[in-house]
Amino acid sequence: MIAGIATVVLSGAGFGVFKLLKKKSYTTSSNKQKKKEEQKLMSKQVNYGSEGYVNVRSSPKVDNENWGRFDFSHNLIKQVKSNPVGNILSRVKGEDGYFWYKISLDQPVNGKSEGYVREDAVVVE
Repeated sequence: MIAGIATVVLSGAGFGVFKLLKKKSYTTSSNKQKKKEEQKLMSKQVNYGSEGYVNVRSSPKVDNENWGRFDFSHNLIKQVKSNPVGNILSRVKGEDGYFWYKISLDQPVNGKSEGYVREDAVVVE
């Protein structure tokens, strides 16, 4: 009986280790794939999408809480209406769940040469 219990316990432990190792290798290859995708994006050109403009922001989030008030602490730098907008420096996931591109602007905007644009608002070429 003790041998039977020991066999079940060891089998379960072995299966748990197998699953852990399998998950770890999956995560590693997934991370490698993400890094390759990131590298492909670097230096690619960004154009505005179908809206005819793109909002360039100082941080990777939409912060319009104080828009229209005398308090100008929102993070909108400017709506850019000329293509190309800039080149991708990096990609980050914002707290809103969207991916944002940090870009170097082709033309400085309000004294800034870098800004963030949301992935779904631009076309990458």
